[in-house]
Amino acid sequence: MNNDLYNTLEGLKEDLQDWINDNPGDNDPGDTIFEIADSGVPVYTGDLLQFALDHLDFATAEPDLGPAFDGSPTPTNIIAANIFEYLEAELWEYYNDHKDDYLDDEEETED
Repeated sequence: MNNDLYNTLEGLKEDLQDWINDNPGDNDPGDTIFEIADSGVPVYTGDLLQFALDHLDFATAEPDLGPAFDGSPTPTNIIAANIFEYLEAELWEYYNDHKDDYLDDEEETED
């Protein structure tokens, strides 16, 4: 993972952790994960192409959700959709790996 993608992902994980901390008892983070992942997708063509240069799968895989932005199957729209899908999957993994820690902390405060 290159530094740009790593830094982006770490920042998004921090945003998700902040949401978890600010929303105790809310165990349906779907909309929040979607919004956080969306905020991590570059919008400038040069940034999208740099991510694709560092991760060729972003440019060559067919996104499950279809092309991003206006939906036309341009290379940058496909790259953006693949970046989104990657970030969203990583955020879900982070949430699932840490939700039990959060729930354990919540149960301790109730005792």
